[in-house]
Amino acid sequence: MNSARLVQSILVFGIACWVTHAISAVAQTSAPDPVTTPASVDCAKDVWRHLEACGWAGPANTGYPTGIELKPTKGRRITMDNTVIDGEKITGALRIAAKNVTIKNSWIIADFSALGTGRTLSGTGVITLEPGASATISHCTLDGSNATHAGIWHTGTSLTAIANNIFGINDGIFSWSEASNPTAGWNVLIQDNYLHDFTTLTANGHIDGYQTEGASHGVIRHNTFDINAGQTGAISIWNSMRDSDDFLIDNNLAAGGGFVIYAEDYNPSEQNPKGGYSVTNIVYTNNRFSTARYPCVGSFGVWYLRGVPTDGWHRSGNKVLETGENIDFSNPHVKGQLCR
Repeated sequence: MNSARLVQSILVFGIACWVTHAISAVAQTSAPDPVTTPASVDCAKDVWRHLEACGWAGPANTGYPTGIELKPTKGRRITMDNTVIDGEKITGALRIAAKNVTIKNSWIIADFSALGTGRTLSGTGVITLEPGASATISHCTLDGSNATHAGIWHTGTSLTAIANNIFGINDGIFSWSEASNPTAGWNVLIQDNYLHDFTTLTANGHIDGYQTEGASHGVIRHNTFDINAGQTGAISIWNSMRDSDDFLIDNNLAAGGGFVIYAEDYNPSEQNPKGGYSVTNIVYTNNRFSTARYPCVGSFGVWYLRGVPTDGWHRSGNKVLETGENIDFSNPHVKGQLCR
């Protein structure tokens, strides 16, 4: 290995270790307070009407806090490191081109309809992290007006997203792999967010709660994904542009989509999946999948099977919420028939 590549490897390893430590610290300090569930609430069969009482992220415990006065401002590009935005109603998208930026307790409304529709809106975000940027986004309402690709478009070095209410978009949070930056879209902590009311009118029309086509080092924990369409899914991790590696998907609630979960070795094709980039160390633990929208959870099932992870599935404690069926080793069954 030449000296330049050695230095690059050391820097990437150092950043990954630092972010892993930071993610662990945030995860330990930002967990919601315990919720006492009323005895009258059935948190298996009626969870979607009582998300917060059942301990999940929902409209009442995500987004900007009620009862505070928000300062009206306009969308802009943030270029100063350590900027803090707190308590603003922002009309227009935010672009982050700085390190250690904090956006909290705010309402951001983006509308890119002037650009056109469909694929012309690809790559737009209510909030965009540009290459090299890092940010923490917490307790914000992100409204894409059904005319924005993603709630958060992440091409930065690290992203922490906590307790946000995200809707009116095609993809909730998208880690995008910039060709010029080998770690773009890496290092994500996505926790306690409520992602819902997606649109098929922007980008390619394939809905995803979280998506990457090549990123590494992520924790996706205790989010609520309500996918209001019968296609694609809640979490889609694949490798059309770069390797995907080292994700923990833990204790989420999800319903809807085609298949809810994709962890797909896609390169070079679904018919011949292994080769090129890889999808490894993607771990699913203690997630709950709801039949509220479809008997098979998604319209076809939970686990997308035509392109499996390069190193196989890593699953434990995953169940169908309403029936209690453990689905660590297969898709759900409905009336004795396997969903697929």
